[in-house]
Amino acid sequence: MKKQRMQLIILLAVLAVLAAAIPGIRYYKEKQAEKDAEAARAGQESKVLIDVAYEDVVKFSYDYEGNQYAFEKTEDTWQAAGDQTGSIREYSIKNILSGVTPLSVQQTIENVTDFSQYGLNEPERTIAFETANASYVVYVGDHNSLTGTYYVSLPSETRVYVVEQTVITRFNQTYEDVTETEETEE
Repeated sequence: MKKQRMQLIILLAVLAVLAAAIPGIRYYKEKQAEKDAEAARAGQESKVLIDVAYEDVVKFSYDYEGNQYAFEKTEDTWQAAGDQTGSIREYSIKNILSGVTPLSVQQTIENVTDFSQYGLNEPERTIAFETANASYVVYVGDHNSLTGTYYVSLPSETRVYVVEQTVITRFNQTYEDVTETEETEE
């Protein structure tokens, strides 16, 4: 009987120690998860490559589906370059340019010698934009469907940058997509 009582006391003591340890283990796991999440955010934080504000852009062009599209701003009004007749929707232009003003990159690949592995030896697309003080050209390479990103580069650099897919897909617009249309009454 004494032996059973001693075993019961030992089991209760072990149970009490385990019950007391559970909150400590939970606290440790929560702190570890927070550290892991913070490390992941730090690894995915983007770096600003071209720090330009939308308001500073006075001209831009890009190619899409084999066509070249160009826009310029005169007196705070956007127009298709060479065509002063169409009325361009300001919010459409702002949406397009929001990917590159500023241009943030997720990753930088240094010392690239073979641009063909990123589709940049003959870029699929070119995006160009100007401010009153500077001009920028961004070459667009391959789309990485696994990560949902694009490879881009700047002229005369040996770096390739990884950008979010939406940076590039915002430029999937034709003149008709950004021009206000007048509805006719029947």
